[in-house]
Amino acid sequence: MAFFRYEPIVIRMNRTIVLIFLLFSCCATQIFAQRRDVDFGLLLGTAQYNGDVNMTKAYTSPQLAAEFMFRKNFNPHYSLRLNLAVGTLKANDENFKYEYQQLRDYYFDDTKLMEFSGMVEFNFFEVTTNKKEKNFSPYTVFGLGIIYNENIPLKESLTIPMGLGLKYKIHPRLELRTEWTFRKTYTDKLDQLAYQANDGFLQYKQISFKKTKDWFSILGISLLFNFSDEKIPCPIYEPKSFEKRRR
Repeated sequence: MAFFRYEPIVIRMNRTIVLIFLLFSCCATQIFAQRRDVDFGLLLGTAQYNGDVNMTKAYTSPQLAAEFMFRKNFNPHYSLRLNLAVGTLKANDENFKYEYQQLRDYYFDDTKLMEFSGMVEFNFFEVTTNKKEKNFSPYTVFGLGIIYNENIPLKESLTIPMGLGLKYKIHPRLELRTEWTFRKTYTDKLDQLAYQANDGFLQYKQISFKKTKDWFSILGISLLFNFSDEKIPCPIYEPKSFEKRRR
């Protein structure tokens, strides 16, 4: 009987994953169709939770996370990025000194997330593919996203990602980056506390703050490969300005 009870959840989860994947694929296809100054990359790192269990620490109980990225570069400063992120969140009251949390003694370790997001990326310095002196910059990102978790209703699935990073061109077509991006969410269910408010004696106790929303962040290192169809100019064989005018 347990199989029949959990089967609808699995079916809904699989359908949602397929829909998110199709949406991500369609957007990426539209970008790749232009075949001009487009990057693809992979980030590996950790995901962290902030909410009713972890209210003060920016980095605690890290769990593995990954992001797949498509990026369209419009100029040396601005880019548009599509992200597909997956990860797990956990937290434990035992890791905090507050008496309230020691008495509550709550933990969770199985919140699995998938997020699709679009972000604007801004480089503080110019970053180009053909000038060695313009291959490094700090940058910032800001955008909108949608998360999926079986405990989160659609109306609470919106996220606002924002963060900072550093990038370095190790090759005209290869970029090494480190990035820390925080996600503001509109749900209070990442820690699953809301689902235990009516279990036995807990129905008469406050175990979470109803008016606060959860956050999560992803910190990691990524590599991006450039798929531009333009040839990268060689400084030795590139025509000089007077040669271009004569042609």
